[in-house]
Amino acid sequence: MKSFRILIGLMILLLHLQCSNDDGNTTPERSTPPIAEFNALATTIRAGTRVQFVNGSLNATSYLWSFPGGTPDSSTEVEPFIQYLNPGTYDVSLTAINSEGNNTQTRENFITVVDPN
Repeated sequence: MKSFRILIGLMILLLHLQCSNDDGNTTPERSTPPIAEFNALATTIRAGTRVQFVNGSLNATSYLWSFPGGTPDSSTEVEPFIQYLNPGTYDVSLTAINSEGNNTQTRENFITVVDPN
């Protein structure tokens, strides 16, 4: 029985040694590509007011927003506030970025700005 325990112990030790990396380095896991996703706290607003955009992106480390017709017209903030001065409908795009690449979501005519009067 004693030799059986020694044999099992040696087998576990050998298995452990074979599974470890010789130089002690670990192989980094590959990250997952980003997925861009967003919404807004309001999609119909009065001219001159601001709207906050809500970022629901996955696996991103940085962001690039585009707001044609908005002020400012672009942002790298996670959840920016944007002001629209003129009535109309406006597109919004978000590009989510990480080391594996980027992904863009565009919503056409997403923000509707109405006359405040």
